[in-house]
This record gives sequence, C-alpha cells and structure tokens, in this order.
Amino acid sequence: MKRPFNATRLMAGVLVLLCLNACGFKPMYGQNSASGTDLAQIMANIEIGQIRNAAGRQERLSQLIENNLRDRISPLGANGSTRYILKANYDVEERGYGIREDESVTLQNLRLSVGYALVDINSDEAIMDGTARAIVTYDLVQSDFSNKIARETSLARLSEEVANQIITRVGTFISNNPELAAGN
Repeated sequence: MKRPFNATRLMAGVLVLLCLNACGFKPMYGQNSASGTDLAQIMANIEIGQIRNAAGRQERLSQLIENNLRDRISPLGANGSTRYILKANYDVEERGYGIREDESVTLQNLRLSVGYALVDINSDEAIMDGTARAIVTYDLVQSDFSNKIARETSLARLSEEVANQIITRVGTFISNNPELAAGN
C-alpha cells in the first residue's frame, strides 16, 4: 500500500536543514572553504614527536600513546610535507582504595594526564596546547598475573582515550582556523 505524500514532513525536513545551516554547523572533516583542502589531508601531515613521561623517559605507555595518535591522525599515511609537529609528555598517577579488613587494597585507580602542543616547524612556536586526561579503575585480585594484565589493559584504554581527545581538539582547532591550512 502506498503512503500518501506528506508536505508537512517535507517542510519540517527542509526547516531542520535550514536551521542547521543557520547555526554555523559544519562537519569537522569537510572541505575547508578558505584553503580548499580537507582536514584529513592537513592532519595526515602532522608529525608525532617522541612522547616521554614526566621524568623524560620513554616507556611502553609512550609507545602506546604514539601509536594511537598515529593511527588516528593519519590512518592512510602522510601525503605531503610536514608543517606541524605534535609534542607531548605524560604523567601517570596510581592510587589504591577500597581497603579490606586485612588492610589490602581492592581497587586501583590510574589517572593519565598528557600535556601536548602543536608546534609550527618553521617558527618552532606552539600554535596550540592543552592537556588531555583520562581515568580508569580496575579490581585487584589475589593473582599477581591477573593484576598485571588488568593494569596493562587499563593503560591501553587510557592511551586510546587521551589520543581521541587530542586528535579531536587538534582537528577542531585546525578546522576553526582555516589560515593554518592555507600554507599547506
């Protein structure tokens, strides 16, 4: 059975589209009208610097964060010249809580804080900076092996979360500042 044409629905759809356009909505990964380049192309040419902990050392977590950033910033690889470098360092804070009667800890809290800066290679000046934070809690059990695996899994989840935050913020910044893309 055919449904009759409903002009009210059509008008409502058109009205919604007009309202979205009027509020300034634009997709983040759409084409940049000022430079004519896609945000994905600009982001793919951002180099990820070596990530170190607060003491200046590289650890397994450094590698996890770098890999997650690379996967998200340029999933297809760079396709031009590098104009910016993303520099970052991090700090992990661990706290136990949930005390049993025998005074052993039952829960472990991991907090990852990553300070980052997007640096222009030519001037060596930071054009944006910020801090991404994530927190995760896991249970501590009697098995040391299980606790080790739970900690490693938690660190991997933390690195994914902060990488998502950083890439979203950098993408938003570049999208809102089309003059940054003009030089690419």
